[in-house]
Amino acid sequence: MEDSEADPAAILGVIRAETDAWLQRDFEAWADHWVQSPQTRRMEAWVSLGVRVDEGWVAIAARIKKIVERFPEKHTFAGRVRWEKVNVVIDRDMAWVTFDQIGSDTGEDRKRQLRILHRIDGVWKIGCAVVMECTVEEASCPLIEVDADVQILWTNRLARERMLGHPGLAAAAGRLRARRRERDAGLRDAVRSAFYELQSQRPLNVVPKQAWAVKLGEDAAGVSLYCWVLLEDGRVLISFDDAETIERRIACAREVFNLSPAQTRLARLIVDGLELAAASDVLQVSVNTLRTQLQRIFDKTGVRSQAALVRTLLSTEAPTK
Repeated sequence: MEDSEADPAAILGVIRAETDAWLQRDFEAWADHWVQSPQTRRMEAWVSLGVRVDEGWVAIAARIKKIVERFPEKHTFAGRVRWEKVNVVIDRDMAWVTFDQIGSDTGEDRKRQLRILHRIDGVWKIGCAVVMECTVEEASCPLIEVDADVQILWTNRLARERMLGHPGLAAAAGRLRARRRERDAGLRDAVRSAFYELQSQRPLNVVPKQAWAVKLGEDAAGVSLYCWVLLEDGRVLISFDDAETIERRIACAREVFNLSPAQTRLARLIVDGLELAAASDVLQVSVNTLRTQLQRIFDKTGVRSQAALVRTLLSTEAPTK
């Protein structure tokens, strides 16, 4: 076999072996396929977690070790993971590979991936990995996409299931409405605000608010009901759930991300749509203290905006034991 034929096979073999080592939770075997230098990068974009960049091998290794320790369950590549749209480009001692991966340690999901490899002493090693969750369809919380007039464009399975008899939201003539007429104006205003931000020229990472909580009234037990208008992937989405599910997911997030009691209380108020000034009044804590707590929550969850934090908290499930 000529080098031109052998190199693509060798490169794909390295990526498969690295993926298999990850599924097997074999950190040493996984690390052996990486360039272990300060220039190494691992970049991720998730529907619920937002964007995360780990710079340098030390940071990457520390994070992967922590995940391996926290979630030790092993899986095999065969029968669980497959690749589509595989492209390999080689230029002397560098190569880049793009592919869609279907399936992972967390289930039958789909991610778009880019790997950049270096050939060092004749051996291909991964120097950069980019992993992107394909679409909002992968989210594990109810989602409804709407247009500027709150017409429903798309719903995921969870939204279809939980909209049936939902005490706060209803669909009428293809439009999403609040069940209580006096709450409908607040829903429309939040959607308009989201589209204004989406169509503005400002980068989304400098917009002060990318999640709008809309109070829908109370459930039969008198617990406040909310929905959340979010900006994701260039789309305006509405998420919602019942109070019991939200409390369960907040409790799961506390366990999964090791949130302190104070951080958990702040996270719950953010989900309810409170700004830090309002949360300061509720908690009787200074805004500066809450800013510090919020930054620590961001660090623990790996997100960088309140919108991504809301999505993370609403999507968190207890890890499989």
